[in-house]
Order: sequence, then structure tokens, then C-alpha cells
Amino acid sequence: MRSDVKPTPEKRCMICGKRLQRRRWTSGTLEDYEAFMRRRFCSLSCANSRSKGGLSRSAYQVRARKHLKSRCECCGGTSRLHAHHVNEDWTDCQPSNIQTLCVFCHQFWHATHRRLGAKPSQRMPAIPSLSSLGLPSEWDDCAPTETLSVLRKRRDS
Repeated sequence: MRSDVKPTPEKRCMICGKRLQRRRWTSGTLEDYEAFMRRRFCSLSCANSRSKGGLSRSAYQVRARKHLKSRCECCGGTSRLHAHHVNEDWTDCQPSNIQTLCVFCHQFWHATHRRLGAKPSQRMPAIPSLSSLGLPSEWDDCAPTETLSVLRKRRDS
């Protein structure tokens, strides 16, 4: 036995609990120690098992999107809607924790809290229409909404 070979620690498969052993390749060499330490499953069937660690982040996003409304709850926009988790826990997909925001309101809400160094703990309030501020109702068309200039991609210079 070679003296420079590190002793193999005891490791078990995360799914079935079977003891993992370092593989021996057809050339006769032993599996690399670092590769063995990264391995978490005994076989491909265990690695592809759906029960390996709960739901993925994308599965939670799909669950949250099921609660989306047809309009942004803040500005009333209808395009590029996001599911905002009010308590910042993306695994909590209860309807009371999901707020429908357009991409612009969502980014604004998180950027504002990031700048203030605070965590959002409440829903983003609705933006009042200009007429509710005592301004003529004709001006509602001038309210800040998503514009083409914002939606255009930047040119790389």
C-alpha cells in the first residue's frame, strides 16, 4: 500500500445511507480524494431521486407564480409581473405572503430597502393616482409607468 494515499473517511449516501467507497478505475488508479469528498450519492439513481433535498428554488418560484394577480399591486402595470415575498422567505408561498409587483416596482422596493439597510417587512403600498393628489385627472396619463426607454437594452460601448 502506498504511503502517500490519504485514508478514506467514512461517508454515507444522502438518500439510501449506503457506505460510499472510493472507486477504482479500469486503469487501476484510485478515485481522487477531493472528488470522493465532493460525492454525496452512491449511484445515479440516488442522485436523480426527487426526495434528495426537498424542493428546488425554481419549484418554489413556480408555486409563488400561481398566486400572481393580473396587475401590479403598486402601479397597476400588466407586463413583466413578479411574485414578491413580503417576509423575504422565498420558501413561504402562502397567498398572504405573495405580492404581485411589476419588475420596476419590485426592483425599486428592494433597492430602497438595500440603500436604507433595512429588510422589507410589509407589502409595498400602492402608488396613488395623480388625481387623488388633487391634480387634474387628465394628468394620470403622465404618471410614471414603464416606458420604452427603460425597456430598451443598453448598448455595450
